Amino acid sequence: NEGLYVTTLYDVCMSDVGRVGGWQDLFLGKHCENFAGIAHELGHALGLVHTMSRSDRDDYILVDLINIKPEYAEEFEKHSPVRNYGIGYEYGSIMHYPQRSGFSSFDYLMIPFDSKYKNTIGSEMISFVDLTLINRHYKCTGKR
Repeated sequence: NEGLYVTTLYDVCMSDVGRVGGWQDLFLGKHCENFAGIAHELGHALGLVHTMSRSDRDDYILVDLINIKPEYAEEFEKHSPVRNYGIGYEYGSIMHYPQRSGFSSFDYLMIPFDSKYKNTIGSEMISFVDLTLINRHYKCTGKR
């Protein structure tokens, strides 16, 4: 028996990354009771990690690690190797935290090296790149 068990009983939004075998908990507490929060956690359940945790993130953004609240430091640890499938960094991913977030006592937690992305970090919508990563992860090519 395996599947995804969705619960709203706890004040937490989280999921394991990818299939863990057996029944997997997907917690959708009061802080993720909107499309963006639910889509973000489903992204984790499908195997997506935070974009700002990619092993190549330092090529695209500066993360102010000093000002991250200690209880959230794990959210910004780089995953290596992350399955990027040759897909470039997506500032507008549903899996990317916004430039300003509650994880810091400082205004700007992440600063893109390319200033044209300054106001586009993070999204409340699933991006084409998010869907492409999921399709490549599950080898969905559209061909039958």
